[in-house]
Amino acid sequence: MDCQEIARKLSAFLDGELPEAERVQVRQHLQGCARCAADRESLAFAWERLRELPQAAPRTDLWPRIEARLAGETVAHGWRWFPWSPFPALAATALIVGLLLGVQVGELVVNAGAAAAGRAGQVGLEPVDVQYFGDVFPGSLADAVLNAGVETRSPQPGRVTR
Repeated sequence: MDCQEIARKLSAFLDGELPEAERVQVRQHLQGCARCAADRESLAFAWERLRELPQAAPRTDLWPRIEARLAGETVAHGWRWFPWSPFPALAATALIVGLLLGVQVGELVVNAGAAAAGRAGQVGLEPVDVQYFGDVFPGSLADAVLNAGVETRSPQPGRVTR
C-alpha cells in the first residue's frame, strides 16, 4: 500500500473497521513510514479530544422545523414567515421620502430667497470674487468658466440680465 491509500484508510483503521488482511497491511506500512505514523498519531489524538467533549443534546424544536422544511411548509420565526424581507422595501421607502422632502425643502429655500431678493429690488445676485489656487491657461475650460458671464433672472418676466 502507498501513503495515499493509507491516508484514506487511516480513520477506518483507528475505528477497527478494516478487514484483518488490510489491517495487517496498514500496520506494516505504519511501522516503516514515519510520515504516515505521525498522521496516525495526530488523528488518534484528535479522536481522543473529541471523545472528551461533552455530549450535546439537540434542541427540542429542531426536528419539527426539519420536518416542516422537508414538507415545504414555513415555520414562523420573526420576519421569516414573510415570503420576502421587509427591510429592503422599508429602506427604499425611507430613501424616496427623504429625497422628496429634500426637493421640497430646497424649493422652499430657493423660492424664499428669490422672493426676498424681489422685495429688496435686487435684479440678481451680487458679484462674488472667486479666488483660485493654480494656473489657468488661456483657452482652457477653467478660463472659459471663470470668464463666462452668469445669467440671472430679473424680477420682470421675460427679461434676462448678464
